[in-house]
Amino acid sequence: MKRTITAAPDANGYTRTELDHLTGMADRLNQAGGALATMQSQWVLTNQAICRTMPGLPALPCTQAAVPPPGHARLPMDRMVSFCSDQARACEDLRTRLQSVADRLTKAYGLYSQAESFMDRLMGSLTSKALTVFQPIAPFMLGSISLGLGMAKLTGHLDTSQFQEFMETTASIQQPLLTAVASGLSSDHHDPIGGLVTGPGLLMPLILAHFQGDRITMDPVQPQGKGLGEAHDIAGALHNLETLGSCRDGIPYATVAVQRYRKADGKDHWLVYIPGTSSHLDSPIGWAQNIQLMSDKASVRDRAASLRLVDRAMRDAGVRPDDPVSLVGHSQGGIVAATMASDLSDRYRFDHIVTVGSPIAHRKIQSDTWVTSVEMREELVSSLDGADNPSRPNRLTVRGRAGGPPPPGGDQTGRTVITVGPGKESTHGMAYQQAAWADARDQNSPAVRRQDDHFAHAIEGDLQETRYYRGRLRR
Repeated sequence: MKRTITAAPDANGYTRTELDHLTGMADRLNQAGGALATMQSQWVLTNQAICRTMPGLPALPCTQAAVPPPGHARLPMDRMVSFCSDQARACEDLRTRLQSVADRLTKAYGLYSQAESFMDRLMGSLTSKALTVFQPIAPFMLGSISLGLGMAKLTGHLDTSQFQEFMETTASIQQPLLTAVASGLSSDHHDPIGGLVTGPGLLMPLILAHFQGDRITMDPVQPQGKGLGEAHDIAGALHNLETLGSCRDGIPYATVAVQRYRKADGKDHWLVYIPGTSSHLDSPIGWAQNIQLMSDKASVRDRAASLRLVDRAMRDAGVRPDDPVSLVGHSQGGIVAATMASDLSDRYRFDHIVTVGSPIAHRKIQSDTWVTSVEMREELVSSLDGADNPSRPNRLTVRGRAGGPPPPGGDQTGRTVITVGPGKESTHGMAYQQAAWADARDQNSPAVRRQDDHFAHAIEGDLQETRYYRGRLRR
Protein backbone atom coordinates (compact mmCIF):
# COMPACT_ATOMS: atom_id res chain seq x y z
CA MET A 1 0.00 0.00 0.00
CA LYS A 2 1.23 3.50 -0.84
CA ARG A 3 0.58 6.55 1.33
CA THR A 4 1.33 10.17 0.55
CA ILE A 5 3.08 12.19 3.26
CA THR A 6 2.76 15.97 3.26
CA ALA A 7 4.37 18.31 5.76
CA ALA A 8 3.78 21.78 7.15
CA PRO A 9 6.59 23.63 8.95
CA ASP A 10 5.48 25.99 11.69
CA ALA A 11 5.80 29.77 11.37
CA ASN A 12 8.75 30.25 13.74
CA GLY A 13 11.13 33.08 13.00
CA TYR A 14 8.64 35.52 11.47
CA THR A 15 7.10 38.60 13.06
CA ARG A 16 3.37 39.16 13.24
CA THR A 17 3.68 41.91 10.60
CA GLU A 18 5.61 39.63 8.25
CA LEU A 19 3.09 36.83 8.63
CA ASP A 20 0.19 39.20 7.99
CA HIS A 21 1.95 40.54 4.89
CA LEU A 22 2.63 37.04 3.57
CA THR A 23 -0.93 35.95 4.30
CA GLY A 24 -2.21 39.00 2.40
CA MET A 25 -0.01 38.15 -0.58
CA ALA A 26 -1.32 34.59 -0.65
CA ASP A 27 -4.91 35.85 -0.39
CA ARG A 28 -4.41 38.30 -3.27
CA LEU A 29 -2.91 35.57 -5.44
CA ASN A 30 -5.88 33.34 -4.72
CA GLN A 31 -8.29 36.21 -5.48
CA ALA A 32 -6.53 36.84 -8.80
CA GLY A 33 -6.89 33.13 -9.53
CA GLY A 34 -10.59 33.38 -8.81
CA ALA A 35 -10.94 36.34 -11.21
CA LEU A 36 -9.14 34.37 -13.91
CA ALA A 37 -11.51 31.47 -13.33
CA THR A 38 -14.41 33.85 -13.99
CA MET A 39 -12.74 35.11 -17.17
CA GLN A 40 -12.16 31.54 -18.27
CA SER A 41 -15.86 30.79 -17.83
CA GLN A 42 -16.78 33.86 -19.91
CA TRP A 43 -14.51 32.78 -22.76
CA VAL A 44 -15.99 29.29 -22.64
CA LEU A 45 -19.53 30.73 -22.77
CA THR A 46 -18.56 32.97 -25.70
CA ASN A 47 -17.11 29.97 -27.49
CA GLN A 48 -20.29 28.01 -26.92
CA ALA A 49 -22.44 30.90 -28.16
CA ILE A 50 -20.43 31.11 -31.38
CA CYS A 51 -20.65 27.36 -31.88
CA ARG A 52 -24.44 27.50 -31.43
CA THR A 53 -24.69 30.31 -34.02
CA MET A 54 -22.51 28.71 -36.69
CA PRO A 55 -25.05 26.07 -37.93
CA GLY A 56 -27.57 28.78 -38.83
CA LEU A 57 -25.19 31.07 -40.69
CA PRO A 58 -25.39 29.34 -44.13
CA ALA A 59 -29.14 30.06 -44.27
CA LEU A 60 -28.65 33.85 -44.08
CA PRO A 61 -29.10 35.70 -47.44
CA CYS A 62 -25.76 37.43 -47.15
CA THR A 63 -23.92 34.11 -46.96
CA GLN A 64 -25.71 32.66 -50.01
CA ALA A 65 -24.68 35.48 -52.36
CA ALA A 66 -21.59 34.89 -54.50
CA VAL A 67 -20.44 38.42 -53.76
CA PRO A 68 -21.10 39.73 -50.24
CA PRO A 69 -23.57 42.65 -50.23
CA PRO A 70 -22.14 46.09 -49.41
CA GLY A 71 -21.44 46.42 -45.71
CA HIS A 72 -21.27 42.68 -45.09
CA ALA A 73 -18.27 40.41 -44.63
CA ARG A 74 -17.79 36.75 -43.92
CA LEU A 75 -16.51 36.35 -40.37
CA PRO A 76 -13.70 33.81 -39.72
CA MET A 77 -15.86 31.82 -37.33
CA ASP A 78 -13.40 28.94 -37.00
CA ARG A 79 -10.65 31.37 -36.02
CA MET A 80 -12.99 33.04 -33.51
CA VAL A 81 -13.76 29.67 -31.92
CA SER A 82 -10.07 28.82 -31.79
CA PHE A 83 -9.27 32.25 -30.29
CA CYS A 84 -11.86 31.80 -27.53
CA SER A 85 -10.49 28.36 -26.74
CA ASP A 86 -6.94 29.71 -26.58
CA GLN A 87 -7.99 32.51 -24.22
CA ALA A 88 -9.82 30.07 -21.96
CA ARG A 89 -6.75 27.85 -21.78
CA ALA A 90 -4.50 30.85 -21.09
CA CYS A 91 -6.76 31.90 -18.20
CA GLU A 92 -6.73 28.36 -16.82
CA ASP A 93 -2.93 28.09 -17.06
CA LEU A 94 -2.36 31.45 -15.39
CA ARG A 95 -4.93 30.67 -12.69
CA THR A 96 -3.21 27.36 -11.94
CA ARG A 97 0.19 29.07 -11.73
CA LEU A 98 -1.04 31.81 -9.41
CA GLN A 99 -2.78 29.39 -7.09
CA SER A 100 0.29 27.13 -7.14
CA VAL A 101 2.45 30.09 -6.09
CA ALA A 102 -0.07 30.93 -3.35
CA ASP A 103 -0.03 27.33 -2.14
CA ARG A 104 3.77 27.19 -2.13
CA LEU A 105 3.95 30.52 -0.31
CA THR A 106 1.46 29.26 2.27
CA LYS A 107 3.41 26.05 2.84
CA ALA A 108 6.89 27.53 2.68
CA TYR A 109 6.26 30.16 5.34
CA GLY A 110 4.17 27.93 7.59
CA LEU A 111 0.98 29.97 7.11
CA TYR A 112 -1.20 26.89 6.79
CA SER A 113 0.53 25.32 9.77
CA GLN A 114 -0.06 28.50 11.76
CA ALA A 115 -3.77 28.53 10.98
CA GLU A 116 -4.07 24.80 11.61
CA SER A 117 -2.14 25.12 14.86
CA PHE A 118 -4.56 27.80 15.99
CA MET A 119 -7.51 25.55 15.20
CA ASP A 120 -5.82 22.64 16.95
CA ARG A 121 -5.29 24.77 20.06
CA LEU A 122 -8.88 25.99 19.89
CA MET A 123 -10.27 22.48 19.52
CA GLY A 124 -7.88 21.24 22.18
CA SER A 125 -9.03 23.95 24.55
CA LEU A 126 -12.69 23.13 23.91
CA THR A 127 -12.00 19.42 24.34
CA SER A 128 -10.08 20.04 27.56
CA LYS A 129 -12.91 22.15 28.94
CA ALA A 130 -15.40 19.45 28.03
CA LEU A 131 -13.21 16.84 29.67
CA THR A 132 -12.98 18.97 32.81
CA VAL A 133 -16.54 17.90 33.60
CA PHE A 134 -15.40 14.29 33.47
CA GLN A 135 -11.96 14.91 34.98
CA PRO A 136 -12.64 12.82 38.11
CA ILE A 137 -13.35 9.82 35.89
CA ALA A 138 -11.00 10.73 33.02
CA PRO A 139 -8.33 8.21 34.11
CA PHE A 140 -10.99 5.50 34.20
CA MET A 141 -12.19 6.57 30.74
CA LEU A 142 -8.65 6.32 29.37
CA GLY A 143 -8.11 3.04 31.18
CA SER A 144 -11.35 1.60 29.83
CA ILE A 145 -10.40 2.58 26.29
CA SER A 146 -6.95 1.03 26.69
CA LEU A 147 -8.40 -2.12 28.24
CA GLY A 148 -10.98 -2.43 25.48
CA LEU A 149 -8.36 -2.03 22.78
CA GLY A 150 -6.10 -4.54 24.51
CA MET A 151 -8.84 -7.14 24.81
CA ALA A 152 -9.86 -6.63 21.19
CA LYS A 153 -6.23 -7.11 20.17
CA LEU A 154 -5.83 -10.28 22.25
CA THR A 155 -9.07 -11.82 21.00
CA GLY A 156 -8.23 -11.10 17.37
CA HIS A 157 -11.04 -8.58 16.85
CA LEU A 158 -8.56 -5.76 16.25
CA ASP A 159 -5.57 -6.07 13.94
CA THR A 160 -2.69 -3.64 13.62
CA SER A 161 -4.23 -1.82 10.68
CA GLN A 162 -7.52 -1.30 12.51
CA PHE A 163 -5.68 -0.07 15.60
CA GLN A 164 -3.79 2.46 13.48
CA GLU A 165 -7.07 3.53 11.89
CA PHE A 166 -8.44 4.16 15.39
CA MET A 167 -5.32 6.15 16.34
CA GLU A 168 -5.56 8.31 13.23
CA THR A 169 -9.27 8.94 13.70
CA THR A 170 -8.79 10.06 17.31
CA ALA A 171 -5.54 12.00 16.72
CA SER A 172 -7.13 15.39 17.37
CA ILE A 173 -8.30 14.51 20.90
CA GLN A 174 -5.34 12.46 22.09
CA GLN A 175 -3.28 15.38 23.37
CA PRO A 176 -6.09 17.17 25.28
CA LEU A 177 -7.29 13.83 26.69
CA LEU A 178 -3.82 13.01 28.00
CA THR A 179 -3.49 16.52 29.43
CA ALA A 180 -6.86 16.25 31.17
CA VAL A 181 -6.02 12.86 32.64
CA ALA A 182 -2.59 13.99 33.80
CA SER A 183 -3.96 17.23 35.28
CA GLY A 184 -6.47 15.24 37.29
CA LEU A 185 -3.70 13.13 38.79
CA SER A 186 -0.96 15.73 39.11
CA SER A 187 -1.01 19.14 40.77
CA ASP A 188 1.62 20.56 38.40
CA HIS A 189 -0.30 22.05 35.48
CA HIS A 190 2.86 23.34 33.80
CA ASP A 191 4.03 19.82 33.05
CA PRO A 192 1.17 17.48 34.02
CA ILE A 193 2.60 14.53 32.10
CA GLY A 194 6.00 14.94 33.76
CA GLY A 195 4.37 15.19 37.16
CA LEU A 196 2.25 12.14 36.45
CA VAL A 197 5.21 9.87 35.64
CA THR A 198 7.53 11.19 38.35
CA GLY A 199 6.20 8.73 40.94
CA PRO A 200 6.77 5.66 38.74
CA GLY A 201 10.06 7.21 37.66
CA LEU A 202 11.28 7.22 41.25
CA LEU A 203 10.50 3.51 41.58
CA MET A 204 11.92 2.54 38.21
CA PRO A 205 15.57 2.09 39.30
CA LEU A 206 14.43 -0.34 42.01
CA ILE A 207 12.30 -2.27 39.53
CA LEU A 208 15.09 -2.32 36.96
CA ALA A 209 17.62 -3.44 39.54
CA HIS A 210 15.39 -6.42 40.34
CA PHE A 211 14.41 -7.52 36.83
CA GLN A 212 17.03 -6.07 34.49
CA GLY A 213 19.73 -4.63 36.65
CA ASP A 214 20.67 -0.96 36.64
CA ARG A 215 24.37 -1.35 35.79
CA ILE A 216 25.31 -0.47 32.22
CA THR A 217 27.97 -2.34 30.32
CA MET A 218 29.19 -0.67 27.14
CA ASP A 219 31.25 -2.33 24.45
CA PRO A 220 32.57 -0.97 21.16
CA VAL A 221 31.21 -2.84 18.15
CA GLN A 222 31.75 -2.72 14.42
CA PRO A 223 29.08 -3.10 11.70
CA GLN A 224 29.36 -6.07 9.39
CA GLY A 225 28.52 -3.89 6.39
CA LYS A 226 29.63 -0.36 5.53
CA GLY A 227 27.72 1.15 8.46
CA LEU A 228 26.90 4.86 8.66
CA GLY A 229 28.18 7.19 5.99
CA GLU A 230 29.07 10.85 6.09
CA ALA A 231 26.14 13.20 6.69
CA HIS A 232 25.99 16.61 5.04
CA ASP A 233 22.47 17.68 6.01
CA ILE A 234 19.50 16.63 8.14
CA ALA A 235 18.20 14.22 5.49
CA GLY A 236 21.54 12.41 5.48
CA ALA A 237 21.56 12.25 9.27
CA LEU A 238 18.03 10.82 9.30
CA HIS A 239 19.08 8.17 6.80
CA ASN A 240 21.94 7.17 9.08
CA LEU A 241 19.61 7.16 12.09
CA GLU A 242 17.21 4.84 10.26
CA THR A 243 20.09 2.49 9.41
CA LEU A 244 21.21 2.45 13.05
CA GLY A 245 17.72 1.93 14.48
CA SER A 246 16.80 -0.84 12.05
CA CYS A 247 19.99 -2.77 13.00
CA ARG A 248 21.09 -3.09 9.39
CA ASP A 249 24.66 -4.01 8.50
CA GLY A 250 24.84 -6.20 11.58
CA ILE A 251 24.57 -3.30 14.02
CA PRO A 252 23.21 -4.65 17.35
CA TYR A 253 20.15 -3.18 19.04
CA ALA A 254 20.65 -0.44 21.66
CA THR A 255 23.74 0.84 19.85
CA VAL A 256 24.74 4.50 19.90
CA ALA A 257 26.91 5.91 17.11
CA VAL A 258 29.33 8.85 17.50
CA GLN A 259 30.84 10.53 14.45
CA ARG A 260 33.78 12.95 14.56
CA TYR A 261 34.10 15.60 11.86
CA ARG A 262 37.19 17.80 11.47
CA LYS A 263 37.08 21.24 9.90
CA ALA A 264 39.84 22.86 7.92
CA ASP A 265 40.97 24.76 11.02
CA GLY A 266 41.58 21.46 12.80
CA LYS A 267 38.63 21.72 15.20
CA ASP A 268 36.49 18.66 15.89
CA HIS A 269 32.70 18.65 15.61
CA TRP A 270 30.62 15.69 16.78
CA LEU A 271 27.40 14.09 15.60
CA VAL A 272 25.72 11.55 17.91
CA TYR A 273 22.97 9.17 16.75
CA ILE A 274 20.51 7.80 19.33
CA PRO A 275 18.02 5.09 18.24
CA GLY A 276 14.49 4.60 19.50
CA THR A 277 13.14 2.21 22.10
CA SER A 278 14.03 -1.47 21.80
CA SER A 279 11.99 -4.12 23.56
CA HIS A 280 14.83 -6.44 24.58
CA LEU A 281 14.97 -7.11 28.29
CA ASP A 282 18.62 -6.09 28.64
CA SER A 283 18.32 -2.94 26.52
CA PRO A 284 19.22 0.32 28.30
CA ILE A 285 17.03 2.05 25.69
CA GLY A 286 13.90 0.17 26.79
CA TRP A 287 10.32 0.98 27.66
CA ALA A 288 11.04 1.71 31.32
CA GLN A 289 13.54 4.45 30.46
CA ASN A 290 10.80 6.40 28.70
CA ILE A 291 9.06 6.88 32.04
CA GLN A 292 12.19 8.20 33.69
CA LEU A 293 12.98 10.56 30.81
CA MET A 294 9.45 12.01 30.80
CA SER A 295 9.69 12.99 34.49
CA ASP A 296 9.58 16.66 35.43
CA LYS A 297 12.46 16.11 37.88
CA ALA A 298 16.01 16.27 36.53
CA SER A 299 17.21 13.88 39.24
CA VAL A 300 14.85 11.21 37.85
CA ARG A 301 15.74 11.90 34.22
CA ASP A 302 19.46 11.68 34.92
CA ARG A 303 19.02 8.13 36.22
CA ALA A 304 17.66 6.89 32.89
CA ALA A 305 20.00 4.24 31.51
CA SER A 306 19.61 5.51 27.94
CA LEU A 307 20.86 8.97 28.91
CA ARG A 308 23.74 7.51 30.91
CA LEU A 309 24.69 5.31 27.95
CA VAL A 310 24.88 8.24 25.53
CA ASP A 311 26.81 10.35 28.04
CA ARG A 312 29.31 7.54 28.56
CA ALA A 313 29.68 6.91 24.82
CA MET A 314 30.39 10.59 24.18
CA ARG A 315 33.04 10.71 26.87
CA ASP A 316 34.66 7.51 25.62
CA ALA A 317 34.72 8.84 22.04
CA GLY A 318 36.64 11.90 23.24
CA VAL A 319 34.02 14.67 23.19
CA ARG A 320 35.44 17.61 25.14
CA PRO A 321 33.35 20.24 26.98
CA ASP A 322 34.09 22.94 24.40
CA ASP A 323 33.55 20.77 21.33
CA PRO A 324 30.38 21.55 19.34
CA VAL A 325 28.01 18.56 19.51
CA SER A 326 24.89 17.78 17.46
CA LEU A 327 22.45 15.07 18.51
CA VAL A 328 19.97 13.17 16.31
CA GLY A 329 17.41 10.89 17.94
CA HIS A 330 14.25 8.97 17.08
CA SER A 331 11.44 8.46 19.62
CA GLN A 332 13.18 7.81 22.97
CA GLY A 333 16.43 8.82 21.29
CA GLY A 334 14.94 12.27 20.66
CA ILE A 335 13.85 12.54 24.30
CA VAL A 336 17.41 11.67 25.34
CA ALA A 337 18.77 14.35 22.99
CA ALA A 338 16.40 17.02 24.33
CA THR A 339 17.02 15.99 27.95
CA MET A 340 20.79 16.15 27.52
CA ALA A 341 20.49 19.58 25.88
CA SER A 342 18.46 20.80 28.86
CA ASP A 343 20.12 19.01 31.76
CA LEU A 344 23.74 18.60 30.66
CA SER A 345 24.37 21.99 29.05
CA ASP A 346 27.05 22.66 31.67
CA ARG A 347 28.90 19.50 30.59
CA TYR A 348 28.70 19.75 26.79
CA ARG A 349 28.29 22.44 24.15
CA PHE A 350 25.16 21.41 22.24
CA ASP A 351 25.02 23.16 18.88
CA HIS A 352 22.01 21.50 17.20
CA ILE A 353 19.63 18.67 18.06
CA VAL A 354 17.20 16.89 15.76
CA THR A 355 14.32 14.96 17.30
CA VAL A 356 12.05 12.65 15.32
CA GLY A 357 8.70 11.47 16.73
CA SER A 358 9.63 12.58 20.26
CA PRO A 359 7.55 14.33 22.98
CA ILE A 360 9.94 17.09 24.10
CA ALA A 361 7.69 20.14 24.65
CA HIS A 362 8.60 20.51 28.34
CA ARG A 363 12.38 20.25 28.04
CA LYS A 364 13.96 23.63 28.82
CA ILE A 365 16.63 23.68 26.13
CA GLN A 366 19.19 26.50 26.11
CA SER A 367 18.30 29.33 23.73
CA ASP A 368 21.59 29.05 21.82
CA THR A 369 20.92 25.41 20.89
CA TRP A 370 19.09 24.95 17.60
CA VAL A 371 16.25 22.44 17.66
CA THR A 372 14.62 20.74 14.66
CA SER A 373 11.67 18.45 15.40
CA VAL A 374 9.71 16.23 13.04
CA GLU A 375 6.34 14.86 14.17
CA MET A 376 3.52 12.93 12.51
CA ARG A 377 -0.02 13.94 13.40
CA GLU A 378 -1.44 10.42 13.27
CA GLU A 379 0.82 8.82 15.89
CA LEU A 380 0.45 9.05 19.64
CA VAL A 381 4.07 9.22 20.81
CA SER A 382 4.69 12.86 19.84
CA SER A 383 1.57 13.87 21.80
CA LEU A 384 2.63 12.22 25.05
CA ASP A 385 3.97 15.53 26.36
CA GLY A 386 0.44 16.96 26.23
CA ALA A 387 1.60 20.25 24.65
CA ASP A 388 2.93 21.82 21.46
CA ASN A 389 6.64 22.50 21.14
CA PRO A 390 7.74 26.03 22.11
CA SER A 391 8.25 28.60 19.39
CA ARG A 392 11.45 30.57 18.88
CA PRO A 393 13.49 31.73 15.87
CA ASN A 394 16.00 28.83 15.96
CA ARG A 395 13.50 26.14 16.88
CA LEU A 396 11.36 24.55 14.17
CA THR A 397 8.73 21.82 14.23
CA VAL A 398 7.72 20.12 10.99
CA ARG A 399 4.39 18.30 11.26
CA GLY A 400 3.70 15.57 8.75
CA ARG A 401 0.34 14.19 7.72
CA ALA A 402 -0.32 10.81 6.13
CA GLY A 403 -2.97 10.70 3.43
CA GLY A 404 -4.25 7.98 1.16
CA PRO A 405 -2.53 6.64 -1.94
CA PRO A 406 -1.10 9.21 -4.38
CA PRO A 407 -3.35 10.20 -7.29
CA PRO A 408 -2.73 8.23 -10.51
CA GLY A 409 -0.75 10.24 -13.04
CA GLY A 410 -0.35 13.98 -13.19
CA ASP A 411 1.42 16.22 -10.72
CA GLN A 412 1.37 15.30 -7.07
CA THR A 413 2.69 16.90 -3.92
CA GLY A 414 4.19 15.15 -0.95
CA ARG A 415 6.37 12.08 -0.62
CA THR A 416 5.22 8.49 -1.06
CA VAL A 417 5.81 5.79 1.54
CA ILE A 418 5.20 2.15 0.69
CA THR A 419 3.84 0.23 3.66
CA VAL A 420 4.88 -3.31 4.48
CA GLY A 421 1.39 -4.80 4.35
CA PRO A 422 -1.89 -3.97 2.63
CA GLY A 423 -3.33 -2.03 5.60
CA LYS A 424 -2.25 1.05 7.50
CA GLU A 425 0.77 0.93 9.77
CA SER A 426 2.02 3.25 12.48
CA THR A 427 3.38 6.53 11.16
CA HIS A 428 5.84 6.61 14.06
CA GLY A 429 8.39 4.74 11.94
CA MET A 430 11.40 6.46 10.45
CA ALA A 431 10.16 6.08 6.86
CA TYR A 432 7.24 8.43 7.57
CA GLN A 433 9.35 10.91 9.51
CA GLN A 434 11.93 11.01 6.71
CA ALA A 435 9.20 11.56 4.12
CA ALA A 436 7.75 14.44 6.17
CA TRP A 437 11.13 16.16 6.37
CA ALA A 438 11.79 15.59 2.66
CA ASP A 439 8.44 17.14 1.73
CA ALA A 440 9.12 20.15 3.96
CA ARG A 441 12.53 20.55 2.31
CA ASP A 442 10.94 20.31 -1.17
CA GLN A 443 8.79 23.34 -0.38
CA ASN A 444 11.88 25.56 -0.21
CA SER A 445 10.73 26.99 3.10
CA PRO A 446 13.14 29.65 4.41
CA ALA A 447 12.69 28.35 7.97
CA VAL A 448 13.42 24.76 6.94
CA ARG A 449 16.35 25.82 4.79
CA ARG A 450 17.77 27.88 7.65
CA GLN A 451 17.63 24.88 9.99
CA ASP A 452 19.21 22.61 7.39
CA ASP A 453 21.98 25.11 6.66
CA HIS A 454 22.78 25.51 10.35
CA PHE A 455 22.92 21.75 10.86
CA ALA A 456 25.16 21.35 7.80
CA HIS A 457 27.50 24.03 9.14
CA ALA A 458 27.51 22.38 12.58
CA ILE A 459 28.91 19.12 11.14
CA GLU A 460 30.93 20.72 8.36
CA GLY A 461 34.26 19.06 7.66
CA ASP A 462 35.66 15.65 6.81
CA LEU A 463 34.39 12.58 8.63
CA GLN A 464 37.30 11.21 10.65
CA GLU A 465 35.70 8.20 12.29
CA THR A 466 32.45 6.62 13.45
CA ARG A 467 32.39 4.75 16.73
CA TYR A 468 29.62 2.35 17.71
CA TYR A 469 28.80 1.59 21.33
CA ARG A 470 26.49 -1.24 22.33
CA GLY A 471 24.86 -0.87 25.73
CA ARG A 472 23.45 -3.64 27.96
CA LEU A 473 21.84 -3.68 31.39
CA ARG A 474 23.35 -6.00 33.96
CA ARG A 475 22.58 -6.77 37.57
